[in-house]
Amino acid sequence: MLEVSGLSLESRVTNVNLRLSAGQMVGVIGANGAGKSTLLKLLAGLLTPSSGGSVWQQLDLHHINPSQRRQQLAYIAQQTLVNEAVTVAYALQVSQVNLAQTKSQLRHYRQQTSAEFGLTELLQRPVTDLSGGELKRVQLACGLIGQQPLILADEPIASLDLRHQLETLMLLKQRADNGALVLVALHDLALAARFCQQLVLLHQGQLLAVGEPAEVLSKSLLQQAYQVEVEWVCHQHGVAMLPRLLTD
Repeated sequence: MLEVSGLSLESRVTNVNLRLSAGQMVGVIGANGAGKSTLLKLLAGLLTPSSGGSVWQQLDLHHINPSQRRQQLAYIAQQTLVNEAVTVAYALQVSQVNLAQTKSQLRHYRQQTSAEFGLTELLQRPVTDLSGGELKRVQLACGLIGQQPLILADEPIASLDLRHQLETLMLLKQRADNGALVLVALHDLALAARFCQQLVLLHQGQLLAVGEPAEVLSKSLLQQAYQVEVEWVCHQHGVAMLPRLLTD
């Protein structure tokens, strides 16, 4: 269980309260500047809240030591700066430092994660030679290789093509199905509705709504959060969103 109580950071995030159970994928949505990245960084311990706190499985996320944090949560940043021409294999291996696993487990997870993200043929390539989409897949693999029970992913499908967007969300959903709590910031509301059991809708740093997609993605809430009118169209494979600008 993740319990967030009155979590605030100046004017960027204000008085957020959440109770989220493990074993589900939760989409964090909202317009640009709504506070999605800030919320995930607060939960990851990268930012210090001005008030409030977060507790994960009875551990205070803002006061646990780095080793505990490394074992409990994986944070996948929106962007990663690459300055060294290390190989993909080395990047994956470094991502396993300080994980409480045996050598055979570490090797197994490297092989498994490489296959999951289609990196097997790229293992000996320098990361500086990769395309933006390939680099994003390496970043995701490095973040998920530790099998942590709490996963915080900030726009993990940005810069990926359609196939790899779906594959990435399926992998994150699989982690949730296996017992992890996955919080993922998304801009694609149709994909959020398809893959997430719950959605957290932020607006100007405040929690506007939390609940099942059918509840959160209502016309009135989306109009308030995004300043657009939305029509949802249902089809046999899911739903599609048709947004249009508000008219006077």
